[in-house]
This record gives sequence, C-alpha cells and structure tokens, in this order.
Amino acid sequence: MSEQFQFEQYDALIFDMDGTLVDSMPLHLDAWEITSAEFGLPFDRVRLNEYGGIPTRKIVAMLAEQHGLEIDVEAFARRKIALYLERIDSVSVFPAMWELVKRCHGKVPMGIGTGSTRDHATHILRNTGLDAFIPVLVSADDVTNHKPHPDTFLKVAELLGANPANCLVFEDTPIGIEAGKAGGMATVLATEGTLQRV
Repeated sequence: MSEQFQFEQYDALIFDMDGTLVDSMPLHLDAWEITSAEFGLPFDRVRLNEYGGIPTRKIVAMLAEQHGLEIDVEAFARRKIALYLERIDSVSVFPAMWELVKRCHGKVPMGIGTGSTRDHATHILRNTGLDAFIPVLVSADDVTNHKPHPDTFLKVAELLGANPANCLVFEDTPIGIEAGKAGGMATVLATEGTLQRV
C-alpha cells in the first residue's frame, strides 16, 4: 500500500481523523440525512461528504443560506450531534491506517488535525486506542479558521516542533487537501487506507 512513501523523511505525519484514520463519515452522513429531513434542508450525501473537516454549525449556516432557508442552526447541530453520538462507539480505524500508524510510531512524530470537536475526537481516539500512538490533537475547538484554511494543520506542526514544509498531511476530502497545501505541506489522499499523492 504505502511502499512508495518514505515516511521517515518527514518531520511529522499529520492526519485528518474522520474518513481518513477512522470510518466515522458514514455515521456523520446518516445523522445529517435524518436531521436534514426533520428540518426541511435538502440533503446531498456526496456534497456533504466533501465538506468533511468543516464544523457542523458552519455547514448548516452555509447550506441554509444557499437554499434560502431559515433554520435554527443551534437546534439542528444539537440534533445531528446527538444522533451521531448514539453510534460513536461503533467507529473503528481503517486496518491499513492502523498498520501505517503502528509502523511509524516512535520513528516519525504524528499528530491529528480534525474538524471534530475535542470531546468527540478524544472519545474516538481513546475508544480505538489511537491516543496511545498519536499524542497531538488539534480540534475544531482549537482554531478559529477551519479547513480549507491551513490553521489546523499548522497548529499540529507547531505542537510537534515540525517545519510545515517538511510535513505530510493525510486527508480524505478536497477541502482537507486544500488546507494542507495552503500550509505548504505535502499531501496524500487517504481513502479507506488507500494512499495517493495529490
């Protein structure tokens, strides 16, 4: 899978979480679908998947404006999050990504830059055991400018003491790849453990 990548040459490996390291995106999208139906917001699964990395409230506000709808953003976000949390314990790590993380542990510093809240990210990392391998986490709560802005990934690099120009970002969405590139970092599209340079 990843033989063509020389991970040890980088100062740090920086991972997105949802859809990149763990299989949580379908749970997010299922919760979005139910909540959208309840609130009368048109739902497009493919498009929403591409918004991965942007916090729920920002996406709801953006979609409501696009569709000319008056939606209680807070109520929508609370409901969507509650539905997601009902199933959060079923989230698991993509096997190929587990292999990569374990192989690089102790050789290359690793961190996570996610659009999830700190509570949700910490819960998933603890539940899956990833927290024992990846010590640095930057969540949606830790930055003001979320992806596609580079701030999330730049903060991870800073916490790891790494030069952004020599960091490798793993992402599963165009928005995330854009954020990595905006930070001057090398980027890899990670789709369920399959890696592709972008």
